[in-house]
Amino acid sequence: MGNLNEIDSDLSDLLGAKPITVKAQKRASEASAIKQLPKLIEAFQWHQADRVELVGESIASAVEAYHPDVSKKIRSVFGRTLRPLAMKPEKLLDFEDARHGFDAVILPVDIQRECMAIVAEHSHCDDLAAYGLTPRHKVLLHGAPGNGKTMLAEALAFELSIPFLRVKYGGLIDSHLGETGKNLQSILDYAKTAPCVLFLDEFDGIGMDRNDNRDVGEMRRITNQLLIAIERLPSSCVLVAATNADSLLDSALKRRFDFVIEVPTPTVELRLQCAQKELASAITPGHDVLHLADRVARMDLPNLSAVVDFCKRIRRDLVLNSGAGVEALVGTA
Repeated sequence: MGNLNEIDSDLSDLLGAKPITVKAQKRASEASAIKQLPKLIEAFQWHQADRVELVGESIASAVEAYHPDVSKKIRSVFGRTLRPLAMKPEKLLDFEDARHGFDAVILPVDIQRECMAIVAEHSHCDDLAAYGLTPRHKVLLHGAPGNGKTMLAEALAFELSIPFLRVKYGGLIDSHLGETGKNLQSILDYAKTAPCVLFLDEFDGIGMDRNDNRDVGEMRRITNQLLIAIERLPSSCVLVAATNADSLLDSALKRRFDFVIEVPTPTVELRLQCAQKELASAITPGHDVLHLADRVARMDLPNLSAVVDFCKRIRRDLVLNSGAGVEALVGTA
């Protein structure tokens, strides 16, 4: 009988794998810690105290087995001094990781190209700087509701690999005199912290035309504040504002934006693309209903959101009734 090392070697050969050495395990733990450093820096930039501590603990755990003194020091530092100086305005913003890119948004080709151009500029910010330029970063989206303005804003954050900051409109607008302006300033100051997409929906509610006779003094001051604040935003903050009523916006404010993009009412072709995506075989397992996409696209549905909802009704019937009600559903719509 051979010695134990020979037996281990034989077993490893039989299993088709090499034994994991201590050195390899050490390298793996160090690599795990290093990979988390960008997360730590981002959390600290954005003043996310809980996330800072969570990532710090994860790094300490990763190196604990082979660098116990370092692990102990990390825990000590995070427990005492390495805390953000300020917190994000919780009632005013949702801090999100974007969930989808441009491929998830149904858009006309010209808008796709324009959005890709925005991403390209930010990907070449150093090259632009050599020519005394900065990436354009102020985008106004307008058009009827339900056609993807919010999804497009989130997709920009995804394609740029930066956080998506969604302003809570209900928290922003305050009935107390002067508070809305203070809330807006808090949001903009936080957004300057590091690269991000700052999304302001229902923009006509705070950027209304100053010549509107229905305007009140408070909102006129907000528009004036926006005119100055938007100019002072760094290019690292991609401001995306959205409105269903661009005619209500102050004309000077609209001119502050680098891109003014209309997200139009969808054509039959765009509705078809949407229906094909929503009735694809990947999300209708065991059923082939893709042929219904053309019929759905030609229905009198007001927007892409309605197309998505109708396709969900078809998929729901596939689950609950094995599709027995699909034809009636499509025929009566």
